[in-house]
Amino acid sequence: MAILPTFYAWSREHIQRVFEAKTSADCLRALDDTFAQNIELTLNGSPIPRTYLQSAIMGMVESSGFRLSVEWLNAVEAPRDESYRSGALGGYYVIRNLRRQSPDSTTHMLYERHKSINVIIESESSDPYVDSRRIVKLALVATDKPMHT
Repeated sequence: MAILPTFYAWSREHIQRVFEAKTSADCLRALDDTFAQNIELTLNGSPIPRTYLQSAIMGMVESSGFRLSVEWLNAVEAPRDESYRSGALGGYYVIRNLRRQSPDSTTHMLYERHKSINVIIESESSDPYVDSRRIVKLALVATDKPMHT
């Protein structure tokens, strides 16, 4: 049986690959490697489709000029067994360098998105030698704040 990274290590790597992608193709590949096709999602308490998640992330990454950065502040993981093939993770991270129009002007400003997440991670394959884990359920709470430069 393969020794899999912890959920925290896996999540740090995958979320970084998604948001810190340097091309649209890399971002799409990272999204498919991270999120199950039939994922159950909520954003700030409202259900959202996977297509919205993908288009929102792609928009953030592309509009930043591929300059986003992710900083994890904490995480708690609860594997269902020693193999880390399935279980839960709760975490908090900040995505910096989001470019958005200021609400009170036409100029673009840099923002940071604060995200609190609760995810269920499961393997998509029964092969114990393949890391086929994906996020199958994601509840996130997110808010944007102006960056202080």
